[in-house]
Amino acid sequence: MPFKAKRTKAAFAAAFIIFALYSLTIIFIMGWAFLQSLKTNREFINDLTSLPKSWLFSNYSQAFSSVKHGRTAFFGMFVNSIWFAAGMSVISVFMHCVTGYCFAKYKFIGRQTIFSFVLFTLIIPIVGALPSLYRIIYTMGANDSPLFLITALGGFGSNFLIMYAFFKSIDWSYAEACFIDGGGHFYVFFRIMLPLAAGPVTALSIVGIIAQWNNYETPILFLDKMPTLASGLYHYKEVARYESNEPVYLAGVLLSTLPILVLVAAFGNKVMKNMTMGGLKG
Repeated sequence: MPFKAKRTKAAFAAAFIIFALYSLTIIFIMGWAFLQSLKTNREFINDLTSLPKSWLFSNYSQAFSSVKHGRTAFFGMFVNSIWFAAGMSVISVFMHCVTGYCFAKYKFIGRQTIFSFVLFTLIIPIVGALPSLYRIIYTMGANDSPLFLITALGGFGSNFLIMYAFFKSIDWSYAEACFIDGGGHFYVFFRIMLPLAAGPVTALSIVGIIAQWNNYETPILFLDKMPTLASGLYHYKEVARYESNEPVYLAGVLLSTLPILVLVAAFGNKVMKNMTMGGLKG
């Protein structure tokens, strides 16, 4: 067997071992949290490794009824998580498609300068721009409102580079054929380029939804009166700590992960299969 083939095989074996260990770690943590969520408060405090004696599945119904932040109950936080995560992800990915396509397929004055500036902004820590973002959001009155979704209209970031690379790889002959048939630039983008980008768009959208679903810092800063599950559970944890209600808190955490598990189970394989590049026949 050639040395290059052996090296490739060894790299795949090492990657498989790393991801297998990572998966086992996640499964172990989820299993531990599930068992702890079925305990009484006293059992949880006395022993974090033993099996529950009472198996209190009622902790899940208690979490649904008692976990809240301010006047927002568990179901309200669930609804807030849906529009926040889906809205931020869909708007953000669409804008990344627009900017990535424009920079990949069109030449305009200042294109290279703007592209270089975008690359430079990627190395700036997020906390460096947080004070100015905080001031802008509260000045516009976009806090504690679905209007906050306008912050996803930037169109630049790591996803911009992914879409830029994808559209750069698509042959411009698609667009030229459309122009010959009388199609315009918007038609090319919405009817040709976006369908070809279905794979990366789907993948980035799902990854974005998961990331925003677990994002608790942003809702804490800007959506205090419209808490999501992530921010609501973060606040509730402080209450649970003083009231010795950690099993109920863990039950709430596991309930909040169910939509993400369903999303991954439903679209995981589709995402992996659709991550393909477009091409021309002949």
